[in-house]
Amino acid sequence: MLVKLWLIRHAKSDWDSGAARDFDRPLNGRGERDGPRMAAWLAGQDRPATWIWTSDAVRALSTARFVAAGFAAAGPRVVEEHRLYNAPPETILDVIRATPPDVTAVAVVAHNPGMTQILNLLAGETVTVNLPTFGVARLDLPGDWPDAAFGTATVDLTMRPKALPDAGGDSLD
Repeated sequence: MLVKLWLIRHAKSDWDSGAARDFDRPLNGRGERDGPRMAAWLAGQDRPATWIWTSDAVRALSTARFVAAGFAAAGPRVVEEHRLYNAPPETILDVIRATPPDVTAVAVVAHNPGMTQILNLLAGETVTVNLPTFGVARLDLPGDWPDAAFGTATVDLTMRPKALPDAGGDSLD
């Protein structure tokens, strides 16, 4: 069996928001503009996520709402997971392995550097040196969620806001 994993870095955040803590930073104007565009793109993709793990940081939750809107036809459940806040790849992998067995497509919305690192580690190669804000990578993983391991995934597709058809760019780089 192959399961689908959507790795999604949060949208562009506002460093000048006045938030007292990094955790509380909201999306900036570009992040808010990219959200509906990426949601529309996600809506056109096959194998939408029915389960969305998200960091509980403000910027990740805001991004997860756009992701859920994109996958709305699949009726995804959004689950906040504090361990995803600035998590290393090993922690992200632990969260992925905890996905319920009846879920065949899951999304993870979290932060760099962990998201770039887990993408490259799962694929067993350097897919990108930096998963950009609201960058998306969809992977095929063999087996079930508890079997997820570094070096076993195949990258199926990538996208970022600057590469959407209305922006005229390329994939992740």
